[in-house]
Amino acid sequence: MVRRRGELISAYVEITEAIKYGFKTTKSVHNTHKTILGQTTYAGAAGVFFGANAPKPSRASKMLADGVVSSFCSTNKIADLKEALWTITKKGSIRGIKSAGLTRTVYVDMPGGWKYAWNITAAEATSLQEKLKFTQATAANAGTLIWGVNYPKPPRASKVTEAGVQSSFIKPQASVIEAAIADGYSVSGIDYDLLPATP
Repeated sequence: MVRRRGELISAYVEITEAIKYGFKTTKSVHNTHKTILGQTTYAGAAGVFFGANAPKPSRASKMLADGVVSSFCSTNKIADLKEALWTITKKGSIRGIKSAGLTRTVYVDMPGGWKYAWNITAAEATSLQEKLKFTQATAANAGTLIWGVNYPKPPRASKVTEAGVQSSFIKPQASVIEAAIADGYSVSGIDYDLLPATP
C-alpha cells in the first residue's frame, strides 16, 4: 500500500448535522477528494471537536493509479461513495451509557451544539449535578454524546471536602462557573474564546 505523505491540515466530517468530527489529514488528499468524502477544511468552525474516542466517523478507501486513498467521510456521503466504487472500510460507532449500578454517564452541552460526556460515580452524579450543572444521560442521548475529546474540553471544578476531593467537569457557562467559585470550587481550563460565556 502506498503511503501518502505531505503537509497535514485540519479538516472535519459530519457524523450527523450536529456532530462534526475533526482530524488531521494530508493536504493533497483532502484537496483532491474532499467533495466526494464530504470533508470540510477546518477554519475555526463552531462545534468541531478533535481527538474523540467515540463516536468515530466511517472511513472510505479506493485504489487509484498511484495507490490507495483512505480517509474519514461524512455519513451523508456514504451512498455517493459506494456508487463511485469507494469501499467503506470502517463503519461509524457510538458508545453505550451507564444509567444504573455504581456509575452514571453525564454530559454538558458545548458551544456548537454537541454534548461532552464522561462517567462518574452514582453518588457524585447525585451530589454534584445541581451545583455543576451537568445532566445525567438517558438512553435517548446515546447517539448524541461525544467521548474522550482532546479539544475543546469544558472547564473542570475541584473542591476539597471532609470526604475527600470532589472534581468534575462543569457546564461552560459564566453563571455556572461563577456560582461554583462562590461555593468554594477551584475552576480550571476556562477558555472563553472556545467556550463563550453565556448567561
